[in-house]
Amino acid sequence: MSVAKAVRRKPSRLKESGFSREVIYHIVAFISGAIVARGALPGSVSPFGASFAAAIPFSYLPTGALGAAIGYLLLSPVDTFRYIAIIIAVAALRWVLSEIKRISSSRFFPAIVAFVPVFATGFALTFSSRSELSTVFECFTEALLSAAGAYFIGRTVSLIGSRKLLGGLRQEELACIAMSGCILLLSLAPLRIGSVSVGRALAVLSVMLFARYGLVKGGSVAGIATGIVFSLAETDMLFLSAGYSLSGLVGGLLAPMGKLAVVFSAVLCSSMMAFSSPDPEMPFTIVIECAAASVLFLLIPKEAGRFMSSVFGDERPKSSPDTLRRSLTARLSHCSKALSNVSGCVAAVSEKLTRLYDPGMEQVCEKAADYTCKSCGLRVYCWEKEREKTVDDMLGLLNILKEGGTVGEKQVDETFRKRCCKTAELADGLKKAYGEHLSYEAAERRITLVRSAVAGQFAGLSDILMDISREFEEVDSFDAENAEAVVAALGSIGLMVADCSCRRKSGRGMTVEIELALTKKTAISEKQLLQEVAKACGRIFDTPSISFEGDRARVTVSELPLFDLEIGSAQHICGEGALCGDCMNYFNNGEGSAVALISDGMGTGGRAAVDSNMAVSIMTKLCKAGLGYDCSLSVVNSSLMIKSEEESLATLDLADFNLFTGRLKLMKAGACATFIRRGSRLLLKDMPSLPIGILNEAKFAKDDIALSADDMIIMVSDGAFIGSFDWLEKLILDFEKNSAEALASAIVEEAKRRRKDERDDDITAIAMRVIENV
Repeated sequence: MSVAKAVRRKPSRLKESGFSREVIYHIVAFISGAIVARGALPGSVSPFGASFAAAIPFSYLPTGALGAAIGYLLLSPVDTFRYIAIIIAVAALRWVLSEIKRISSSRFFPAIVAFVPVFATGFALTFSSRSELSTVFECFTEALLSAAGAYFIGRTVSLIGSRKLLGGLRQEELACIAMSGCILLLSLAPLRIGSVSVGRALAVLSVMLFARYGLVKGGSVAGIATGIVFSLAETDMLFLSAGYSLSGLVGGLLAPMGKLAVVFSAVLCSSMMAFSSPDPEMPFTIVIECAAASVLFLLIPKEAGRFMSSVFGDERPKSSPDTLRRSLTARLSHCSKALSNVSGCVAAVSEKLTRLYDPGMEQVCEKAADYTCKSCGLRVYCWEKEREKTVDDMLGLLNILKEGGTVGEKQVDETFRKRCCKTAELADGLKKAYGEHLSYEAAERRITLVRSAVAGQFAGLSDILMDISREFEEVDSFDAENAEAVVAALGSIGLMVADCSCRRKSGRGMTVEIELALTKKTAISEKQLLQEVAKACGRIFDTPSISFEGDRARVTVSELPLFDLEIGSAQHICGEGALCGDCMNYFNNGEGSAVALISDGMGTGGRAAVDSNMAVSIMTKLCKAGLGYDCSLSVVNSSLMIKSEEESLATLDLADFNLFTGRLKLMKAGACATFIRRGSRLLLKDMPSLPIGILNEAKFAKDDIALSADDMIIMVSDGAFIGSFDWLEKLILDFEKNSAEALASAIVEEAKRRRKDERDDDITAIAMRVIENV
């Protein structure tokens, strides 16, 4: 029973609390209406009481309208009854239209309800001598001010009702609250203590608050807004506009120095501008108002100050490109690790299943027994009583088959010593079971190869994501302004930009990456594209790197670096044939590096040409797409392994020269040595490694060296080596011409001459000379 009584009492207490709250809201509505109605503009125009009646919630309309009417009674008696009539008209319109939710719920409904009665009554009394309004324009202006006030007050009331925190409001919502505050301050302007205006003192306080916690931006906005409002209230107070605006600006500049600096700027600027007033006592009045505001300002605790800083301040948390970059790199790194774990899990499970279900030789024996001994009367004796001896004997026969021999009735007789009565059938069963075992092993090897390739693809994807993550992590900054300029510039020449980013990376300058959407009519001119990008960014760029995928083109250009490369190449086809087993390429990767590639396929002719061209083609595409060399090598290796059942293998020799720093990176997979000439010295870079297409995992052997102007890099395929390196070293050191093309041709010609007594082979040479950009 006591529980039942408690349940009954609880709604009663809630009802009493709700009733008290409603009474308070009605009192606030009444007082607010009376205060707002007192806000008068020059010419005794006071439209904001009507604005308040149009914007207040409908349930509080009676008390709010009554308060506004009483407020109007305290104004000049000339238009008092007109404004009371307007209040009644506003209430009537709201009552009539309140049931039409589509209209009454509109954000602009309060503005319309306020505008119509104010303009209608003003227009009707325009030509009456009892009205302060003399022209239709004044009627329209008053109605427009009333509509604007209704909009701002209505938005403010709805925001208060939503109980949002001020720190979570959008800028336009804060602006509505600020404008409503200005209307309230204007209404308090006539309230005076002697010659001191309460409204003006509160206006100075608001300017100080905005300046202290909103800095220059907040102080300037508050100063301009309050200055204009109070200048409009009284025509002889125009100096307030300059005084408050200057107070907000100077106070915002001095805000980091503390509260006293803001107080000093407000008092000094406001009182200084007050000397332009025709009233000689005005400067003294303004100083008193500023002093009163300063006391209140200094009494505000730090906790409240921190709260207002979050509301007014200009340093709100924003989603910066750097934050997005860190988030992206973290996500990519996490995905990379997840894929790496998947690869490891697939490999581990595969290995465990192979151990569990690998059919050994004993299973082959049992399979042969199923074919032969199932209906034999001696089965129990052979496979239960003498099982170990029977299995040993059959394993001996299987060893003959494994060694390439044959098993017939004679071999079975010798092994079983005439215990078996089905020697011919047993021989056939053993051969059949062993043949099935060999077929299973071949299929299993193929499945294992495919399984390894799939696991390798997971690992390759992991490497790709990790490379992209590292690339973004190394970026110093993104330049959104230059990216927009590039989009506009390329659009002006008819190129459709799908995406564009400008980024700066330490040691590589600016890189512009553009994705173009292609149509049948799209024509890309490298020269024109480079000119437009350079003009948009105000920098000099190097030759662009362009790659095509479907209906998209990826263009990458980097800032003109310190160095450049003069590149020459030469090639000889084995037997003067049509297809070369070597393949080479060199290009600018768009990231500030020049890249040279040589791949030598196994053997000569068409098959070697397919392997080497496939390796270079895939590697080039992946490097131009922005992938790292290690993960690109993994993809090329997997592609060679699964392209056909035949064994594929190729070497890969890669040189990456950083045109900004002069640093050369050498990467080799089964490739022969690279030569570097530095003045009169010759360096040999020989790095033992395995070719690609052999093992599931392929790795580069790596080395790097710093180069300077006039240094030379020489890359060759293994066809250039006959015996020792001595002749090639001498040729490179003695070569007097500075032409890279001539050096590459000389190497190939000399290698051909020396091969006359040896078996002919494909020969490739690439020579590169470092030069400085002037």
